[in-house]
Amino acid sequence: MEKEKRMPENLKAGGVVPYLVEPMGFVAGTYTRGMLLELDPTTLKLSKCTDETKFFGILSEDAVVKTTETAMVYVSGMFYKNGVIKEDATDIEKIRINGIPKNIYMR
Repeated sequence: MEKEKRMPENLKAGGVVPYLVEPMGFVAGTYTRGMLLELDPTTLKLSKCTDETKFFGILSEDAVVKTTETAMVYVSGMFYKNGVIKEDATDIEKIRINGIPKNIYMR
């Protein structure tokens, strides 16, 4: 599955909503800044978002996770839709709608 690649340096869309970051655990893999993430409620670990209803946050830094490493994740803020990295199977408009209750906004 190919992912849609965007320019992560255009990730943040302004300071109207505070940018809050949290250290989170991940499923093993390689992750890129700006990647959309989903939370597995059973393991409480993050992975690449493939289900819009499980959207949790946006990765704030590149990360390679082998076992128990953590990385910082934006859990609120305003972001550019064309600045995030999403999986091809996901719909950015559904991500945008599911992010609103979490104070994650896309423009």
